[in-house]
Amino acid sequence: MNDGGKGPPGGPCLAMRGSQGLCLQKPPDYAIHQGFTPDPSKTIKCLQFSPDGRKLAWSNGDSVQIASLGADGNWSSPPMTIDHSKAYSIAWSPQGKILASWEMYATIQGKDPTPNLHLWDAETGEKLKSFFQKKHANWCPLWSPDEKICSRMVNNEVQFYENGDFHNIQHKIHLAKVCDFGLSPSSDSPHVMTYVPGLRGAPSFARLYAYPKFEDTQVVANKSFFQADRVELKWNGTGTSVLLLTASESDKTGGSYYGRQQLHYLSTKGDSAMVGLSKDGPIYSHEWSPSGKEFAVIYGYMPAKATLFNSKSDPIFEFGTGPRSVGLFNSQGNILMIGGFGNLRGKVEMWDVSNGKSCDKLSEFDAPDTTDVKWSPDGQHIMTSSCAPRLRVGNGYKVWHYSGSLIHEIALAAADELWEVDWQPSKSKTFKASKRAVEGIASSQPQASKQAYRPPGARGSASTFKLHDNDELPQNQAKKDPENMSKAAIKNMKRKEAAKKKRDEEEAALKSGRGISEPKVIAAVAATTGDPEKDKKLRKLNDKLASIQKLKQDEAEGKKLEANQLEKIKNETAILKDIQILKELKELKL
Repeated sequence: MNDGGKGPPGGPCLAMRGSQGLCLQKPPDYAIHQGFTPDPSKTIKCLQFSPDGRKLAWSNGDSVQIASLGADGNWSSPPMTIDHSKAYSIAWSPQGKILASWEMYATIQGKDPTPNLHLWDAETGEKLKSFFQKKHANWCPLWSPDEKICSRMVNNEVQFYENGDFHNIQHKIHLAKVCDFGLSPSSDSPHVMTYVPGLRGAPSFARLYAYPKFEDTQVVANKSFFQADRVELKWNGTGTSVLLLTASESDKTGGSYYGRQQLHYLSTKGDSAMVGLSKDGPIYSHEWSPSGKEFAVIYGYMPAKATLFNSKSDPIFEFGTGPRSVGLFNSQGNILMIGGFGNLRGKVEMWDVSNGKSCDKLSEFDAPDTTDVKWSPDGQHIMTSSCAPRLRVGNGYKVWHYSGSLIHEIALAAADELWEVDWQPSKSKTFKASKRAVEGIASSQPQASKQAYRPPGARGSASTFKLHDNDELPQNQAKKDPENMSKAAIKNMKRKEAAKKKRDEEEAALKSGRGISEPKVIAAVAATTGDPEKDKKLRKLNDKLASIQKLKQDEAEGKKLEANQLEKIKNETAILKDIQILKELKELKL
């Protein structure tokens, strides 16, 4: 679809909050939405669209506001007001019927503590239930997609409510020191994952249950691991598999100053495994495809590696290495964005992953100074933003087409700050990705020079310097060309070629009737002489000879040998003579 470089006509709006308040911007020109009344408050703490995009809630420090989208395309004015002045975070239930809000837990001397987690009816503003929730981590209750099940964690329990009745707990999972849990996004057969950290040398463990079978004998899958101080749970869209990212604050092996991370996989069928990553280092990003059949992982010391795995956690495509820290699928699941943001320069790669085993790069461009990136619901545009407090200057956002064309940009005044930008959810249509670039605009911001500095004496001549000798190309672009390969790849290629050449020579010798080399013939002498002592010596000599043959093969394949290994090869003639002597003694005895 060619949108003429103006963005998706009638597509999703963008909500902005910052030091000048909150407003909506509407495509295709992303002008201020005239059907929405902006909130000029300078203390907008949070905003959240409902999952269907037809409601917008925000907290301005005085109250929680809920605006609803009418059939005419305009938003309700004034919005509905909920009397909750200290709301710090808000979240919607899956069907947008309930709004949850959380405020900092506080106690006042001489007064009884009051609940700080509240559930509100999104239509009437009525308070449905209040709870005590001291920590901000995992503050929000989790619902099943049909909202028939609501769950939350309290001390050593995970509690479950059903059918909107928040006054009676229907089921519980009691586990001492349980610190995290997850509810699968499935209404037909919901599953629950719990995590308990290890104490006093005992391993940490995660358990998977089928709701509501929570007895110890009814565990669907169990995974234990050491060196895990915390976990992050991510379910696939179908609720059949979950990824567990375990992280420790320190690496007891001494391999890393920043701790250790591992990625584990569990399925509702009872399967569990550790996801094998081919490069050491941190795990920056792990995301499921919307289909739930693949997931992408960004990992390893810089330059980081990106790999696409299938639902059985087997690698199916390697994207090579580069400066990247984020991998995100669009809502259709046919494009994977791989980018390096935060401390990285903002390089973005777009990949067509509709056929997982033969992914194709669609585009590559730079989005510098990006602190956040989000896909548009249409699956064809992304929004990159520079927000405070990460960046205090140059705040603003840009909308890009996946082909790399810049569609729109907003730059705030130097004195203003942008805190958050978010897309309005909407239904998406399927489309076929194309490499054809759409019409775009030129950025008004100055572009940093991409040319590396070269001293005066080296200017005008070709540079052979490579910043990263160990860079790896994507598997569909890798060529047997030393100019495009790392030192390690060249070494592996030479070793494989030498081994293949040796095999070919031996096969040719066998076909011509010349047989194999003499050392192997001698090593194949009968292993018994009739004398136990001599048999023992013969076995030792044969072992030494086999070790020498392996060293010679390694040397032929290009591997560098140590001095003691070279000295061992020099002893081959003496070993052959000793074997020959033992052979003659055997023949004399016969």
